[in-house]
Amino acid sequence: MAKLGMLGYGTVGQGVADILNRRGEELELLIGEPLQLKKILVRSLDKERKVSVPEGVLTTDPYQILLDEEIDIVIEVTGDLDDSYIFIKKALQNGKHVVTANKAVVSAYFEELSYMAEEKGLHFLYEASAGGGIPFIKPLKDAIRLNKVESIRGILNGTCNFILSKMTNEGLDYSNVLKEAQALGYAEADPSADVEGTDTMRKLRIIGTLALGASISEDDIICDGIDRLSAFDIEKLKDRGYVVKLIGEAREADGGFTAIVQPTAVPLGSSFAGVGGAMNSVCFLGDNSGALTFTGAGAGMLPTANAVLSDVIDCIMDTQSKSSPLRARALQNRNESLKGSYYVRFDGGFGAEVLGKLPLNEIISKNDPVAAITGEIRLDSLLELAAGLDTADYSIVRIEELS
Repeated sequence: MAKLGMLGYGTVGQGVADILNRRGEELELLIGEPLQLKKILVRSLDKERKVSVPEGVLTTDPYQILLDEEIDIVIEVTGDLDDSYIFIKKALQNGKHVVTANKAVVSAYFEELSYMAEEKGLHFLYEASAGGGIPFIKPLKDAIRLNKVESIRGILNGTCNFILSKMTNEGLDYSNVLKEAQALGYAEADPSADVEGTDTMRKLRIIGTLALGASISEDDIICDGIDRLSAFDIEKLKDRGYVVKLIGEAREADGGFTAIVQPTAVPLGSSFAGVGGAMNSVCFLGDNSGALTFTGAGAGMLPTANAVLSDVIDCIMDTQSKSSPLRARALQNRNESLKGSYYVRFDGGFGAEVLGKLPLNEIISKNDPVAAITGEIRLDSLLELAAGLDTADYSIVRIEELS
């Protein structure tokens, strides 16, 4: 019998238990032995939960899992950073495979935990950390064996995509859609990690490091979210044939790499334009494989739990390599080379003065707000110009042309 310990029993953890309850017999036939959730770490034993487990399975003591010699695989789905790092290290030190959906801890300690697992001859798997239910990390690991991956980019946050889709389709303002997203459970009470781009940045750190083979840190990534976008911005870009998406992108450039999270106006005919609601989509470009695109649910109880359990099965059946997929390519940060055409909007009396300092393709509005589409300009120059402004007084959206 394969015995599992799970750290955390929130939405994803209960999804794992639910699938195991419903698919237990099929999984036993697949792997040749039954799967048992032996212990689950929770903060409170008294909290009411949607998915029940047998008496005695829940515990508030992590070491009932980390020190249990019968538990072969530890599933970490807490969403915490500091404690989860300690728990994952302890599990690996004690000879246990680790599966996690926690993008914060993978992003913060990617290299350390990957190499530690390799040294111990253990699996450290994280399919659910960057795409929720989209199974693309395993294909990406396969692709880098035979391909030089030139770029990876995607819509990586379901909350932001839901908000932008509603703003686009219904003409609603950001603040109103955010309240709806919170009411539906897409956005947290404190939505800053999602709407300010931090969640997307962490995911890009993970998949960009894998794809390009260089260690792309969180500090290497320019990060801008959707919280400054208005209905005015969405409408003006929609009138010009664009849909706004929050896109994270890492690519090789000038002997180094660029890495950025930014609102991007994609043409209506592009693949990302049709990714609506809380869906996610990721595309990577290999020199042999060409462009490979994966689209699906980027979050949610069962899609994310499905990705977690796929990793668990890989641990049991040993169908992924225990060698770290990370490589130590010496690529330099080339974010200073980022340039393009941008939609800009400035509120307040200073707008016309700011526009006078920019190369312009089109002036959209001369009144308050002042809005325009620039000619080609370096992004760092544009950000420097905006740095002295109140962040609520402007928005910047990259214009992407159909290739």
